[in-house]
Amino acid sequence: MDTFSQLDTVAQIAAALLGFFAVFIALSKSDGRFSESDRHFIQAIVLSATLAIILSLLPRALSLHFSEQFVWTVSAIAAIVLGGLAMLLVAWRQFHMSKEEAALVHWGWHLGAWSLGFVAAVCFVLAVVHETETYAYYVSGVSALIPLGLFTFIGVVFRRFL
Repeated sequence: MDTFSQLDTVAQIAAALLGFFAVFIALSKSDGRFSESDRHFIQAIVLSATLAIILSLLPRALSLHFSEQFVWTVSAIAAIVLGGLAMLLVAWRQFHMSKEEAALVHWGWHLGAWSLGFVAAVCFVLAVVHETETYAYYVSGVSALIPLGLFTFIGVVFRRFL
């Protein structure tokens, strides 16, 4: 599978997951309101899936106009910036959650999600640092966003039962 095919597949999976999450959210609460802790995880789901879609499509769009090395380097830098902003938003919501709501979430759910986000971030940084394998690290980082979205979805659905 070539690089763009892999990214296309990631974009398709992320779009399907985002659609599934939207249906789940719409059907799971009749009043449309979620607890602070659930909103925190839902925000992480939406951000990780949306970021996966954007970052999957970006290199192909750039490749229409620029050289291969430029495409992957700029895409990796964009991933670091956009991913950093997404992480800041999620962290802000997590640290501004009431103590009562925060107590409802086991630390393992945060550790797992942040670990997956850290793996993606490291891949994007390596994509900038290792010029010979920029595309491989970039695709790995984008691909890591899918398990992140799935893990946070599991965090919303199953955390109360585990």
